[in-house]
Amino acid sequence: MATFLLDRTQRVKIGNEYSHSGHPNGGVPQGTLSGPKCFPVYINDLRTTVPLYKYVDDSTLFEICDRNDVSVIQESVDIAARWTEQNDMKINGKNQKK
Repeated sequence: MATFLLDRTQRVKIGNEYSHSGHPNGGVPQGTLSGPKCFPVYINDLRTTVPLYKYVDDSTLFEICDRNDVSVIQESVDIAARWTEQNDMKINGKNQKK
């Protein structure tokens, strides 16, 4: 599996134009049969103080609290943000509605 993740290149296509190829330094390739199996392994060490659901290509953390409770979700967001920086990943904070 290590060779599957090594020496990859990627580029961006907009219309009929392509960017120069680059070498990603982390992550799991999208659009592959092995990707859905690799991503959960890749993020297996991500731990937060609130519940965390890890999906095939995504993860979600959440908190349920009563009106008078003090929220602790910001602590988990900070933990996840530090983890993504340490693992060369970026958080997509946009709500992706299809």
